[in-house]
Amino acid sequence: MPIDPEDDRVTDGCPYAELYTPEFQRDPKRVYDRMRDAYGPAAPAMLEPGVRGWLVVDYATIVAWCRDTATFSRDARRWNDWRDGLVSDDAGVLGMMEYRPNVLFADGDEHRRLRRAVTDAFGKVDSAETAAYTARTAEALIDGFCQLGEADIVEEYARVLPLLVMNRMFGFDEESGRRFTAALAAVVDAADSGRANAELERIASEIVARKRKHPGDDATSWLMEHRAGLSDEEVLQHLVLVVGAGVEPTADLIGNAVRMVLIDPEFRGDIAEGRVDVEDALEHVLWHEPPMVGYPVMFPVSDVPLANGAVMPAGSPVLLGYAAANRSMAGAPSGEAAAGTANRAHLSFGVGPHRCPAQDLATMIATTALRVLLRRLPEMRPAAGAAEPEWRPSPFARSLARLPVSFTPQAPVQEEAPWKERAVPPDSGEEDGVPVRETLSDLLSMLRRKR
Repeated sequence: MPIDPEDDRVTDGCPYAELYTPEFQRDPKRVYDRMRDAYGPAAPAMLEPGVRGWLVVDYATIVAWCRDTATFSRDARRWNDWRDGLVSDDAGVLGMMEYRPNVLFADGDEHRRLRRAVTDAFGKVDSAETAAYTARTAEALIDGFCQLGEADIVEEYARVLPLLVMNRMFGFDEESGRRFTAALAAVVDAADSGRANAELERIASEIVARKRKHPGDDATSWLMEHRAGLSDEEVLQHLVLVVGAGVEPTADLIGNAVRMVLIDPEFRGDIAEGRVDVEDALEHVLWHEPPMVGYPVMFPVSDVPLANGAVMPAGSPVLLGYAAANRSMAGAPSGEAAAGTANRAHLSFGVGPHRCPAQDLATMIATTALRVLLRRLPEMRPAAGAAEPEWRPSPFARSLARLPVSFTPQAPVQEEAPWKERAVPPDSGEEDGVPVRETLSDLLSMLRRKR
């Protein structure tokens, strides 16, 4: 039985909060508060029917546990219910929780080896050039719908911009990028996870095979060439992780930020009148509506006694509840100041050795997306007749399914889309006898046809 967000009490017979239900997505903050009141820093949760875990809802506890690498491991092979056959092979959460040979699931020396490869690959990216490409692409995406006077900001903008940037950085072609994003969304939503996970790995395998034949000036090739000596399987799994982390949470951050602008006149006014710059405004969103709310996952290597007398068994999945933890900090004495607009002490990019290595890239993409959108469509408003926000039913993410808006139609500002560039080196000509597509513009055509 779930912890009912409409009920002000937790009965003895309701030990688990159900993190996968529409009821939870409608008002997670109330549920976080009640979990904390009933259980303290860590509360039992049901991730999907029959899949048990814990959600950490306290800021200081997440910080301490993420730094305690002797007590907590990231290696999902320690997951006791999975090892004991208590989790079905077709469980939706497996795509996000089962072990992969990448940096997210590694500890100790192995984690340091893999993280060095990832950070070095990101370090070779030309940040100024990538920022310029992101800005040009944001303008061009808005050009694609600005004459219509209406758009779905999530589907036509927030999800497309990070995809195009990551496509370019990692040498994906249009078709691969589109397939990857669709499969990734299903994995995060824990929907048909087995099929979606297989598709993710199939796409990444195709990219790795192509780059073995035709290495280029891209992050995939840099991972493959790194002195850490990543195997093809490790490169594949890092593409799943790093491209996925670059696209999905960044898209959700953009969507959540635009929604906050639309529903909070004071927040919007602060940005419009220059009292708060866009980057600081995004820090406010990361405090109050972060994209990842129950991920990643840790596993205790031995039983962990809790302050309320309960025991967290070894091998239990422990979800890092960043949204709940940020809220606990905001609710502490002087917490509103601690969680202020420009304060960057939120946990939304993680903490400790596994802190997100792509934080600067994600922040740049989201900041650019919001800045360009507000400049181009300053009168943007919720579409007439728009229903209440539809949140995707994920135990891991706070993610809008749609965000329809309307605005005064305007003329495009660019003559040519910036993605009219080859997705692979021009001297490669073909891939295994199949001509390479030259542009990514078909992606936008597809999105417009959906409307």
